[in-house]
Amino acid sequence: MQNLFKEYEGVFKGETPTREAVGGPTKSVGQVFDYSPFALQDAIGERNIKKIWIEYEKLRLAGIEAERIIHNIISKVKDMLAISLGASKEDLGIKKDYPYNKSKKDLKNWKKEELKSLFTKLVEIYHRSRMGDDDLDMTIEKTILGI
Repeated sequence: MQNLFKEYEGVFKGETPTREAVGGPTKSVGQVFDYSPFALQDAIGERNIKKIWIEYEKLRLAGIEAERIIHNIISKVKDMLAISLGASKEDLGIKKDYPYNKSKKDLKNWKKEELKSLFTKLVEIYHRSRMGDDDLDMTIEKTILGI
């Protein structure tokens, strides 16, 4: 069990993690740890459930609101889905090549139907939480663990 999360040792202990441990360029947040705002989107694109959950937890522990997180997740899934349907960089309003090419490359890990289903579920989760029906934080976590 200890070897399962060996690559993430020290990330949640208040130690300053390496750039590799947080998935790239980091942004300082308080004194707890650093995080990469794009690491969760990258993990979703890779479809690496362990990495998705860890990046989600790092954002939550850093004090990032669940509403902001779900918008980032929806944005990544929407971009991948639109690209799979033939959308160009200009159609999506993406100014730089890297995010478009990254989402395009990530499509190899997803089927179009899975992206449609996940996108629908995420939008539903968001709206149900806004109506007060569901706890957004808990339903996001359940959803990402079910990918």
